[in-house]
Amino acid sequence: MPDSRSHIYVNHILEPTYDFTKQHFLPYLLEINIAHATMLARQKILKIADTEKIIKANQGILAKGYGKNYDPIFEDLFFMIEEDLKQEIGEELVGNMHIAFSRNDMDATMYRMLAREKLLHFLTVLIELKKVLLGLAKEHERTIMPAYTHNQQAQPTTLAHYLLAVDSSLERDLERGFSLLKRINQSPMGAAALGTSGFPIDRPFMATQLAFDKAMENSYDSISAADYMLEIASVIKIALSTLSRFTHDLMFFTTNEVDAIRLDESLVQTSSIMPQKRNPSSLEHTKSLISRTMGEINAVFMMPHNAPFGDIVDIGDDIQPILINGFSHSYQIIELLTEILKSMEVNVDKLFTRCCEGFSTVTELADVLVRECHLSFRDSHQIASVLVQQLSSSGKKINDGSAELVKQIAKEILGTPLVFTEAHYKNAIDPYQFVLVRSVLGGPNPKETERQRIRSTQHVEAFSKEVETYRQKFTSYKQLLHHNSYNVLSNNK
Repeated sequence: MPDSRSHIYVNHILEPTYDFTKQHFLPYLLEINIAHATMLARQKILKIADTEKIIKANQGILAKGYGKNYDPIFEDLFFMIEEDLKQEIGEELVGNMHIAFSRNDMDATMYRMLAREKLLHFLTVLIELKKVLLGLAKEHERTIMPAYTHNQQAQPTTLAHYLLAVDSSLERDLERGFSLLKRINQSPMGAAALGTSGFPIDRPFMATQLAFDKAMENSYDSISAADYMLEIASVIKIALSTLSRFTHDLMFFTTNEVDAIRLDESLVQTSSIMPQKRNPSSLEHTKSLISRTMGEINAVFMMPHNAPFGDIVDIGDDIQPILINGFSHSYQIIELLTEILKSMEVNVDKLFTRCCEGFSTVTELADVLVRECHLSFRDSHQIASVLVQQLSSSGKKINDGSAELVKQIAKEILGTPLVFTEAHYKNAIDPYQFVLVRSVLGGPNPKETERQRIRSTQHVEAFSKEVETYRQKFTSYKQLLHHNSYNVLSNNK
């Protein structure tokens, strides 16, 4: 068989897969071997003396690593390590180590062990970005800015209100991520090929040994499930979609014409010919990397749907590099944005001036006509609309209007005089007043955004604690695995 193995197959598939598996999955493979052998001894399926040799041999490789290059005689890393173990402890022991054991459940378990750690780091960097956003929101609770719909000025809001909108999306990303983490952290081990085993194995014990929350309920599902991979791709892609929109806004805010934010010198580049340029290259690269990552991760959605409902390892090896790159690029994107936000300067005065120059306050003018003059909103809307048309057609701004002009327009439209003072008008077109009166749940009023921020900060603390709990769990099991193995063997002698 080795002599007849296609060199093309070796070069394009087997060797790259071997190198990738060795780089990313070697520790998990050996830990699974140790946990499985411990379970077999605990269930009195293996002799204690034999199990001790098996565990010691696997611990040896785990301690020193595995530096061998791919040998085409063997199919993959699993069989190469198996051969080395045979040379050390004998073929019979290695064969018995694989009682009730298959590459199917082993691979499915390795995938989940790596994915849970990658996902946990993804959640960690998202939390750090969220903290920076909340810090900026606290700083800019009273920074008035125009909000946009259809790329046109819509209404005044605050920078805090805007940032908290982005923060709310990140919160849902975190909720999705933690929910997914719970679904990932279920052990396929003991499913064997797909139908478990006739030996009295203990799947829940295996799950605990490897820091899983529980064993998967259905053994066929254990080796065939691909939906969690799609969920990983979805969680990454949804988060990146939000961050792409946010990055687009930040780039808009950095333009000379808007001049709302200024990036730190360490995050911009100049032109080779135009000395005045401060190109927001860090944002440009961030946006490009987002597009690249979203494009690459789309492949995950196309791979499982036409695979038979059986051993997902058929395509699992091909999906793993895409998911790992998706995570790695996402870390870079989130860390870049976090760095940009930490050091950027906000042009508070310019943002307020933008609100005063435009017509973003006319919604409040219409509202005032309803509250103070008891008009219907439709009539008030029409009056405000005509006011905007008249002022803009003559090159004027909302500040150039007056109560008298409003009353004149109302008389033409309604045919009746209107009791409307200059104080009413000035109050209605004041961007800060616009924000203050919008104090209902979720609004931009500073007291309300403070409530939102405090609530979100409390959630961040809860998220951080949950991350730390999982981090300790995914770290401590590595030491406990060896300790538990020793205890099991000692207690069963």
